[in-house]
Amino acid sequence: MLVSHRCQFVLFPDPMGACPWITRALDPWLDQPVIGDRGSNAGSHFFRNMSPAEAELAFDMAGFAFRNYTRIAIIRNPFNKMSQLYDRIAVSDKIWRMRRSVGAGDPSFTRWLGGTRPNGSGAAPLGGPRWRRFGAWSAKNWCGDHISHIVRAENAEEELAAVFKDIGISPALGGRSLDMIKLLQPANSRYDAEARAIMHDRYDWDMRFYGRANSSNLRLVA
Repeated sequence: MLVSHRCQFVLFPDPMGACPWITRALDPWLDQPVIGDRGSNAGSHFFRNMSPAEAELAFDMAGFAFRNYTRIAIIRNPFNKMSQLYDRIAVSDKIWRMRRSVGAGDPSFTRWLGGTRPNGSGAAPLGGPRWRRFGAWSAKNWCGDHISHIVRAENAEEELAAVFKDIGISPALGGRSLDMIKLLQPANSRYDAEARAIMHDRYDWDMRFYGRANSSNLRLVA
């Protein structure tokens, strides 16, 4: 979460960290310390990887009027996001690595996808990392009614520039790396008919921002 009280904006990066260059670009305007993870920063209401719902509560507790801020969420194409979340779990999860070491192999993508949720625990076990939990959330559940502007990670430079122009600042948003561009490329080849049906059932609202009619209660900058 990135906060400027002076310019009155709050930005929620993609939970899987798709656009780290945004933090560097906005650093001159950020004036709210956001340190550590939940439970590790006693005395502060603000921590990394807060959801918009958690942030609104933290703002209220700190005496700030959250709804008076421009509230921006970075979202991703859910088909690409869930494919890359599967790959990231395969690399980082100790149980998955242990299974591979004894020749058991990883669960199929479709089987794994069916066991995730677009809310609640997401793709995380009890006590698991927040990127696994929130990474699987739909944009609808992540944003709720807490967000005023949705920006697509795939077009973040252009869309954020329009948002910040309205705010009255001009951050240098040209820091996207080649690796980040590759990360945002389509990765849909592993989706069979069952997996696609799961995705459309859970993330249909999200796909409005990738070629469908925009939601009436949010502003999509594009």
